[in-house]
Amino acid sequence: MLQPSRYSALAIVLHWALAFVLLFQVGLGSALEHLPKGAAQFAGYQFHKSVGILILLLSIGRLGVRLALARPAPVPGNPLQMRAASAVHGLLYAVMIGGPLTGWIIVSTAQVRLKTMLFGRVPWPDLPLGQGWHEPAEALHGLLGPVTLGLVVLHVGGALYHHIRREDVIGRMLPAAFGASRRATSAVAALALLAGIAALVAGRGMSFAPRPPAAPAASLSEPASMALASEASDEGAAPESMGARADQTDAPAPDESAQTAAEPARAVPWSVQPGGRLGFTSDYGNEAIAGTFKRWEATIMFDPADLKGSTIRATIDLASVESGDAQRDDMLRSDSFFGIGSYPRAEFASRAIRQTGEGRYAAEGTLSLHGRSRPLTLSFALRIDGDRAFATGQARLQRLDFGVGEAEWSATDQLKDAVAVDFRFSAVRRGP
Repeated sequence: MLQPSRYSALAIVLHWALAFVLLFQVGLGSALEHLPKGAAQFAGYQFHKSVGILILLLSIGRLGVRLALARPAPVPGNPLQMRAASAVHGLLYAVMIGGPLTGWIIVSTAQVRLKTMLFGRVPWPDLPLGQGWHEPAEALHGLLGPVTLGLVVLHVGGALYHHIRREDVIGRMLPAAFGASRRATSAVAALALLAGIAALVAGRGMSFAPRPPAAPAASLSEPASMALASEASDEGAAPESMGARADQTDAPAPDESAQTAAEPARAVPWSVQPGGRLGFTSDYGNEAIAGTFKRWEATIMFDPADLKGSTIRATIDLASVESGDAQRDDMLRSDSFFGIGSYPRAEFASRAIRQTGEGRYAAEGTLSLHGRSRPLTLSFALRIDGDRAFATGQARLQRLDFGVGEAEWSATDQLKDAVAVDFRFSAVRRGP
């Protein structure tokens, strides 16, 4: 079969795409160890996984093209040089395919299984392997950075060596328009070298600072948004618009004897309005992680003069969690945390509501989460203006009481046990 003078267009595209993505991944891998623990490091590793799978797919495609399509003959040289060039090529393929595979094995055999979503969008399955594969894969994967960089340097050095000897090795891996002359080939080679260095530096300089979660709009059927603890709520103070301040907590309760026997007060239903917020914050590596829920519902019966007849019941769709990072959200939905496959909802039901100050209340009840039910008290401030009410409040819980964060996540040295819950919403009276 007649051998072509240059590589096919598909081989050229895959070659250069792999070169730049691989160098970017080497830079990214070296940066991960220096990221601050918490959301930034988590997001960095999730992105590293996605780039690794991309390299695996590109490498398999490149190997398939190499085997299926005709390619130029090797440049003649002494046997030692030709064997060395062949060895470098073979090792590069081993690294490009074996590297992502070892990473995939690590993820698939980890104690905490996190569903892999490529670039936060495309689901990727785990390999059906046992725990015994984990440590060997981790040891091999740890060698990839320096080995890959060394092989790339040898590969580029060999190409430049042949170019200096006026052997058209680089030109045949370029489109005909760029490899038509030695001067053009030299210019493109210089640009490619600079681009490769830029890819390495870009990976090394990637930043994964968490974005603050957006507060989504709510609807009556999906009162939206969980947002977390403002500075005021962290200190236990309610916004002034709620008609409550910390120095009012000892104010006397209203005199219920003012009710007339003819017209006893009765708790009435309230409809939560769009624009409400419900959220949580936790601490991971001394960094606050904030999250919200897009879908939750509340059934409220309330009257300040009929606290015995007042009740609050809320249901939260745990799959609607949002923390500003799609891959972290998948982790929260996984069996290691919320386990939405078995426990798709969390529910709070009050059993008693008491007044703690002027316009301030505490709802004592039970939270059911992740298959466990535990007592929980919601502290909230309330202002009622005619048929409209405005509420804001908070609660604190221990995630391990509910089995949220299993296996290695059960340790509290990095991911703390305490979780703060914060909510704010308005409601309209539906009763007479």
